[in-house]
Amino acid sequence: MLDIQVGITSLGIEDRIAFFRTLSSWLQSGGGMAVAEAVKNTCDGFSRDEYKTLKSKMDIIVRAVQSGQTPFYMALRDANIGFQRQELAILEASEKSNQLKEAVPSLVEALDTRHKSRKALVGKLTMPLIGGFALILMSLGVLIVMMPTIMEPTLKRNPEALYDFPSIIRFYWYASVWLRANWLVTTIFGLSPVILMIMRFVPAFKPIFQRTLVQLPITKKLIINFNAMVVVYFMPALLRSGMPTHQVLDTLADCVDNISLANILRTAAQEHEGGVRMSDAVQLLPFRTSFVNAVHSGELTGAIADRVADLKEPYTLELTRQIGKITKTLMTMVMAVLLPLFMISTYTTLMAPIFALMNF
Repeated sequence: MLDIQVGITSLGIEDRIAFFRTLSSWLQSGGGMAVAEAVKNTCDGFSRDEYKTLKSKMDIIVRAVQSGQTPFYMALRDANIGFQRQELAILEASEKSNQLKEAVPSLVEALDTRHKSRKALVGKLTMPLIGGFALILMSLGVLIVMMPTIMEPTLKRNPEALYDFPSIIRFYWYASVWLRANWLVTTIFGLSPVILMIMRFVPAFKPIFQRTLVQLPITKKLIINFNAMVVVYFMPALLRSGMPTHQVLDTLADCVDNISLANILRTAAQEHEGGVRMSDAVQLLPFRTSFVNAVHSGELTGAIADRVADLKEPYTLELTRQIGKITKTLMTMVMAVLLPLFMISTYTTLMAPIFALMNF
């Protein structure tokens, strides 16, 4: 008989943030709780209510950690319940350097900030993008469907009547003819959201999609600012975990959301491991100069994590400013260009029957 479980089988980003936040609280409670006890209390909280389907795996994690034979990061990895590579890398390094209590709060802050920023970005850009796309589709529908229905009976009876129509109606008629003759263009545009989704998630097309986005002026600054913010939040967490600095750069490549930036970070990791200073290795990153200056200052004082952490607030504010700027630009395009285009298309099509009847 099949044992089918209905419920949560893995932890999403919000659940993982809650898991690490709970773990951090237990580690800090009472002046510092033992890791095994903190893990037990955390896993116990994630074995009930909506997480009850994870109880067996949480019990395995607890037993593995309490046995003293399996590190916490390895127990989470073996449980296979959604923890990501960069999260496990931070836990691994912090456990090996006995810095788990210091590293987990930084990890929580980094994960939470990245999640909220991505959510805010998607939330603010979704409305103008969907609204603009819908207005374009409706305008095309007016030209491809409504215009021929109104105009063709008159033009079949008297083709010369077209020259008696106002110029704007003639323009829309020619546009309608072109769109119907080149139906493939309209079809591809209508399917563009599906095409973009495929390019974004299919591994074969993902690099092309991301490299294209980082080259477009309207998205370049947004992508760079978002990933710069991610780096200045994750980098202190990685450094405070006790991870070697070249591994920090390599792990950061898994934290950013753009393949081109990830490749630069991996190259910087190789150069730094080969003897190049970190501040020199990260020079190729297209971030603001303040990032390289912070790394350089941190190298001189032995506090890279603190200096980079100082950039958290200004980089978050800069990302917020960029999101607002692009949202404003998109809304301006929708309200000043696409909405009037749709209204003019509809009005012109409604006026066309009057001139069609006059020439019928």
